[in-house]
Parts: sequence; C-alpha cells; structure tokens
Amino acid sequence: MNHRSAFLCIAVGLAVPSVTLADVFSDTFEGGSNQAFWAFIRGGDVLETDGGNPGGWLHQPTYDTFAPTLESLPGTGTPFEGDYAATGVTRIGFDAITEHVDFGDGSGFNMTLLLRDTKGTPEVDDDDYVYYVGDNVPLVGQGWVHYDYAIPSSETDLPAGWKGGWVGDCENLRPGVTWADVISNVTRVEAWWIDPCFFAIFQQWNVGVDNIEIEYDSPTPIVEKSWGQVKSTFSN
Repeated sequence: MNHRSAFLCIAVGLAVPSVTLADVFSDTFEGGSNQAFWAFIRGGDVLETDGGNPGGWLHQPTYDTFAPTLESLPGTGTPFEGDYAATGVTRIGFDAITEHVDFGDGSGFNMTLLLRDTKGTPEVDDDDYVYYVGDNVPLVGQGWVHYDYAIPSSETDLPAGWKGGWVGDCENLRPGVTWADVISNVTRVEAWWIDPCFFAIFQQWNVGVDNIEIEYDSPTPIVEKSWGQVKSTFSN
C-alpha cells in the first residue's frame, strides 16, 4: 500500500466517530449478591449458596399463588431500569427452575418477560407495560432452563410478538401510549410463570432463578487525531 492509499484509509476511519460493543450486566446471586433486588416474595426468598446454574441462586420454596412472578426493585440503579432505547438494550435472559407444583408439572404455563413503567408511583392504575410470552416454564424434574428475549429497543411501535397493557386492558396498550413510551422509562422488570392475561388455580410452587442478565450497546469512542497529526505520519 502506498502512502496515498494509507492516508485515504485513515481519513475514512476518522469519519467514523465510534463503534459499539455489546456489554452484559448479570445478577448471578454469587456470595449472596442481588444487585437489582429481585424477589418473588419480598423479604421471603432464600439466597441459596449452591444448587444454582451454577452456584448461588434465588429460591422461593413455598409460593402460594396462581403463578409465580419475579420482580426487580425500582431505584437500584442497575441497567435493568431506565431508558432502554438510549442505552441500546438488545436482550434480557435468565435461567429458571420449577422444583415443585401441587397440580401437574408446569405444562401449559408460559414464561413471560414483562417490562413495566410504574410512573414512579406505588399505584397500578397509572402503570403501562409491554410483555412477550415465551416458551413453557420449566417442568418439574427438568432442571434449569434458559430463557432469552430479544428486545428491539430502537423500535417506536409495538414489535411483532410483543403485547402491551395497563390496568384496564391486559392485551392492548393504553390509548395514546406506545412501545417507545414504555421502553424509554422501564422502572421494573418482571418474569411471570404465566401469560399475564391468563389465570390459574392457586397452588404452592417451589421455584428459582439464576443468571439474570441484560445486554446493551456500550459505545467505544475511537481515538481522534487532527488532520495535522495524520499528515505528519507520512511527512518523513
């Protein structure tokens, strides 16, 4: 390559302001950690030190409910909350296990990821949310099962496969509210062991989660050089 060609290649490179690399933030529950303060029953779960996938995990052994729900705690400052569009969130994943359920083995219950905008209030009347109904929840005896949910955070309208809701309608977003509105202010992440529009008989569940992770774009700036610095490289 001659000096002119090399010069042009560098000039083109300087026109690119940055590159993006995927970054992943994980709650692994190792050493009793729980950075997003995940809970099935707040104050009633067990942070196990072994038996996870691997190591530590969050365990709820006696959950009397129609279907378990897991929630993060707003205000923890982790990447699980905030403006997903600005952060460039692309995926949320986690491992889950069902160790016992009173009736059946968990068949017919679908694992759902729900992203909620609470508007910063404890009331549910002003909540807006979007959710994706995934595969069947882990069956009793199946062990740990991994779930991944692609999150097209750059979209403005509700992406294919996703649904939205509020207290007045579990299948449609509130009039005037869009996917972009919710995704730009996610205050709580939830995992439901059921489609949020379904209901089931109350029974006792023994469930757990591990390795809850969120993937997002991490801008990496390229070191900028002036034209003078570039030209001086080839002046000798």
